[in-house]
Amino acid sequence: MSVGVPVRNGERFLVETLESLLAQTYTDFELIISDNASTDNTEAICREYAARDPRVRYYRSPQDVGLANNYNSLFARAEGDYFKWAAADDIHEPEYLARCLEVLERDPGVVLAYGKTRFIDENGAPLNNTDPGFDLRSDAAPERLRYVIFAEHWVNAIFGLIRKQVLAKTSLLPSYPGADYALLGELAVAGKFFEVPEPLLLRRLHPAASSQNTSDASWRVRFWTGSGGTSMPFWSRSRDHWVTIMRSSLSAWEKISLGGSLLRSMVSRRRHLAGELTAASLHKFS
Repeated sequence: MSVGVPVRNGERFLVETLESLLAQTYTDFELIISDNASTDNTEAICREYAARDPRVRYYRSPQDVGLANNYNSLFARAEGDYFKWAAADDIHEPEYLARCLEVLERDPGVVLAYGKTRFIDENGAPLNNTDPGFDLRSDAAPERLRYVIFAEHWVNAIFGLIRKQVLAKTSLLPSYPGADYALLGELAVAGKFFEVPEPLLLRRLHPAASSQNTSDASWRVRFWTGSGGTSMPFWSRSRDHWVTIMRSSLSAWEKISLGGSLLRSMVSRRRHLAGELTAASLHKFS
């Protein structure tokens, strides 16, 4: 099993995150850390953990490669049969890996298992946020993908334990804000998602978190890609779902039905789509 921790300037919460992962009741895993050109004390923290625990491997990029590339580089280095991303500011309960692994080994039709989420603030105090989740246990792939297409809530399932051979057949994480939905769409076609009912992940919401900076489009582009430019995330997400539908082994009728669902989702998001076209046009002619 491989657990990948992507981090950039994460010194404030990183120790607590690493401690929670290394304290898992299931211990047979490698912990890979990919440091995306941090300028704070992140490197020193990571090197200390790598020196004292043989399960930890540390890699550092000398320049900012963006969130997506940093996430994907972790998977490229993974050696286990199962893989999990772990954000550098979240906390995992001790049974997280064990409970998810139990599900995957019990049911070969499940490709992703994740623990129910509780939310905490920057000081660890509980928040009232709720997460509908992606508990997609239907045997029907179109039903699972349709749920992802219309989803507009937290994507904590992306931090679940995933079968490596299934994840390897996807396009991994694209380089645009909200690309988690595209990857979840590919995985939903491949198999079922299982949400372990116990709250095993403490998702930390704080001012520096990407989920809390949705109004600054230019910041989000730099965060995801490592560079500037324009981004059309709603268009990109719709395109990637379309590609997933067409490349799948679903029947012609199922593809037509899902295509119709995708068009309905675009109609419901028409203001976002129109706004992205306007912003791209203004950027082009500015």
